[in-house]
Amino acid sequence: MNNITEFLNDFALLILGLGALIVALLKTYKNTRKELDSIPKKLKRQASVDNLIIEELEKLKESVNADRVQVYDFHNGGHYANGRSALKTSCTYEVCRTGIQPKQAQLQAIPVSCISKFVSELLNDGKLEIKNLEEIKDSMPATYQLKKSMNLNSFYDVVINNKNGDPIGFLAVQFVKNQYNVKYESDRMRVLKTKFFIEEKLEELLKGRK
Repeated sequence: MNNITEFLNDFALLILGLGALIVALLKTYKNTRKELDSIPKKLKRQASVDNLIIEELEKLKESVNADRVQVYDFHNGGHYANGRSALKTSCTYEVCRTGIQPKQAQLQAIPVSCISKFVSELLNDGKLEIKNLEEIKDSMPATYQLKKSMNLNSFYDVVINNKNGDPIGFLAVQFVKNQYNVKYESDRMRVLKTKFFIEEKLEELLKGRK
């Protein structure tokens, strides 16, 4: 009798365990299905915002007669062995004047530690204006080499912030063949207008993911 009772108890526990497993699997499937179903909506929203940002970059390029305008995002590229975050930056948007070579594909996952002085000065001042690239040849050799590889002669970079004021990237206005042209307050205000537009659109994307 005891053996039968033990068998029934074990069988009941097995049924309960299988039931819990089935419920967990169904829940996982439901969440996965929900996530998969939301991808087209997210993709459509992302593409729409991307197009708006690209259009705004094109307008800025023409307004200040730049050769190339880019947007960079700061991101975490993993961790080092000691647990320190391996912060990086990548070019996420780019527009170029006809005849100017695109560089976005080559500007992915650049370690911030490689251009630390550039990033530090950019974050401290909120912007970095270099009218002649040779100015930074000795003070920022790594940044100089990076910008030189992009054939730049001058540039004007501005920090992009999130709604809390934290830096999340930067807007880069670049001159390759054309003369440096962020000369007047009206030009700087035009760059700021684009910066604020990008911040607004990136925030919209963030809200859409929640």
